Amino acid sequence: MIQVSQVYRSKNGKSASYSLYDQQVEALELPYQDMFLETSFGKTHLIELGKPDGKPLLVFHGGNTSSAYNLHQFKFY
Repeated sequence: MIQVSQVYRSKNGKSASYSLYDQQVEALELPYQDMFLETSFGKTHLIELGKPDGKPLLVFHGGNTSSAYNLHQFKFY
């Protein structure tokens, strides 16, 4: 298994990052569902968001950034 180091320097930093993520997702004012899938690389976080009858779009965020930040771009589609 691949060894992965933590991206957070402290528990407070991790908590602040998670809090910002929650604020960004809630600000979208769209229904969403957090999902976690087991992959060969470990647990992977997915967010299902948007119109259920719309075309699926898979968005990959940049390394060590919040995917919630990128989702605000799609709020208007």
